[in-house]
Amino acid sequence: MFRIRKIEDDIAPANREAIRQVVDIMRSQFPRITQADLDKLPRQLHDPFKYKYRSILFVAEDQYTHVKGFALLLHMTDLGICYLELLSAAPGRTGGGVGTALYERVREEAEWLKVLGIFFECKADVPKLVADPAELKVNQARMRFYERYGARPIINNDYATPVHSGDTNLYYLVVDGLGRAVSLPRERVRRIAAAILERKYGELFSKEHIVRIANSFTDDPVQLRAPRYYKRGKPEKVSGPRTGLRPIALVVNTGHAIHHVRERGYLEAPVRLSSILRELAKTKLFKRMQPRLYSEKYITAVHDKDYVAYLRRACTGMPANKTIYPEVFPIRNASRPPKSLALRAGYYCI
Repeated sequence: MFRIRKIEDDIAPANREAIRQVVDIMRSQFPRITQADLDKLPRQLHDPFKYKYRSILFVAEDQYTHVKGFALLLHMTDLGICYLELLSAAPGRTGGGVGTALYERVREEAEWLKVLGIFFECKADVPKLVADPAELKVNQARMRFYERYGARPIINNDYATPVHSGDTNLYYLVVDGLGRAVSLPRERVRRIAAAILERKYGELFSKEHIVRIANSFTDDPVQLRAPRYYKRGKPEKVSGPRTGLRPIALVVNTGHAIHHVRERGYLEAPVRLSSILRELAKTKLFKRMQPRLYSEKYITAVHDKDYVAYLRRACTGMPANKTIYPEVFPIRNASRPPKSLALRAGYYCI
């Protein structure tokens, strides 16, 4: 069992420990990764202006906070897209559903951010570009995984061409439209491709190379490769923003709804309970639960018995339209509470 936790900074000790474990996974699972990239992770979480994107880290943790996998999502707000930089399970943890759960959580986040789609690089999966049969098999399995969600490479461009002679580490630019039939205008995709290359590889690629690759997208709108692994059926849609999160239990006792404070001298006009509930429902974060009756022993286990008895007497002894608000806060011997029910409200506040 594991849970998926969202990390947006390295301030809390729990976040720093999770980031440390993520760096260890990156070092193990990505042999070509540089130390500079490993050192960059904590910085990019809290400095979106420097890197021109907001970094969101998702970690899959067990009950002992051992990280079983992670996904690093970059929100490029100026382009209206998300870019999936990395997704990986820990060594020895592949095939356990960690990658699937992480990617589905990433899709939910992207849907909630209302972006055009998720862009990412994926290694080429055709024999023409991959000579090693074992590597080709791994690449095809990876592309099959993403194609299940409707993600496919953009075709008719030079994104997957070698940077230098002998380069065999070739990647397609892939887009996941989040289950929607999205139109991808050429000029917008050119800006997206140029931004990805500049922000990720600006120290490796020349400006001329970045411009050439971006201008190689000539179709308008750009075209996606036909499905190869899932030719039947529709891609999986995102069921709704943040639906993968465990809902928060919401218990409402409608019998306690009060709108206006009727007493003279009070200016408060609380928001209607129905208005609050309507806005909470829009977040899809809460699950409405019906209130149930329980023995008072659960209340008196944590609250003073005299206080509970006072509430009972005050509520049963007041007219229907009468309310008591603490106005005076008497400080006296705790063994001698005020006899007046109205004064005793302030006494219990102290």
